[in-house]
Amino acid sequence: MLTADSVALLLRRFAEVGARASDSYGPRSQARVFVLYEELIALRTVLTADPGEERVARRVRELRELIGQAYLASAGGAPPPRRTVLELDPPLLEFDRALFEERYRPVAGAVLADTIELRDPVEPLRRLTSGVSYMFVVDDEDRLLVWTRPFELADLIFGRNRATVDGVPVAHPMLVPDRLLARAAGEIVLIGGDRVSMVVANTKSGHFQPPLQSVAVVRETFRRVFGLTDADADVFHLFPPASLDERTAR
Repeated sequence: MLTADSVALLLRRFAEVGARASDSYGPRSQARVFVLYEELIALRTVLTADPGEERVARRVRELRELIGQAYLASAGGAPPPRRTVLELDPPLLEFDRALFEERYRPVAGAVLADTIELRDPVEPLRRLTSGVSYMFVVDDEDRLLVWTRPFELADLIFGRNRATVDGVPVAHPMLVPDRLLARAAGEIVLIGGDRVSMVVANTKSGHFQPPLQSVAVVRETFRRVFGLTDADADVFHLFPPASLDERTAR
């Protein structure tokens, strides 16, 4: 548990770093969002040890709003989707089969071999590292699937680095290679010690481009798998709303 002085110092340091990022790159820059995201994860980690630290809890609430606004402001810049909306609420998305076979099939098995299903709040942190970003998919059977290769936090904000297997960039459809179906997909950060106590996630998947309805799927998944309340899970949405008109989109 941090002392009152340590908490004050932590908050002050993040405020200083955030101010420098805003001055250098602008208040709406990706650099500024990166600092906010890093601060959110750090402060959520503090709350796992000291849930009653009100200054930290208040700042977490502020960060949720700031980051959520930043993600909404960035919506709309994605390329045209290569997936079909089979159902909208709850969503069910199917990635383009021909494109998958052409681009990703050769190494899909290797990626799948390093993909695990998260079923409870304890086992994940025996396989994954707290505070680190991973790719996830909630598939058509409501399984929470995670690729066990971690990513740097900066990649989560600035665009995931091109992690490759045998020279092929890894993408979310490779976690569900057989049916290519997902209800949600994005990046996930688990936070906790002996068990998952909090989660920070987003719906950043350029391949599935999850609609807004996917946020409810992600939150329900966290309640079911980890036993978390909505207050202990941050889920940031990126893409503009989908519609049933996209049922035939390819």
